Amino acid sequence: MKIKILVKKLGFLIRNFFSDDYGGNLVEYALLIGFGLFIFFIITGVITSILDWTVGLSNDFLDIFG
Repeated sequence: MKIKILVKKLGFLIRNFFSDDYGGNLVEYALLIGFGLFIFFIITGVITSILDWTVGLSNDFLDIFG
């Protein structure tokens, strides 16, 4: 019985969260998550390109002096 009451309360809370007249919270959360992922992928791309660049430099160094 406790599980049924808990599921009912959870459903009520979720329904209230999505059915409010403003919708500002949901839009703000979606924008924050989107911008966060965008910045994460930009930083990841920059770091991987820097790592590739250093590997290329070390290979060139070893080719010249090795």
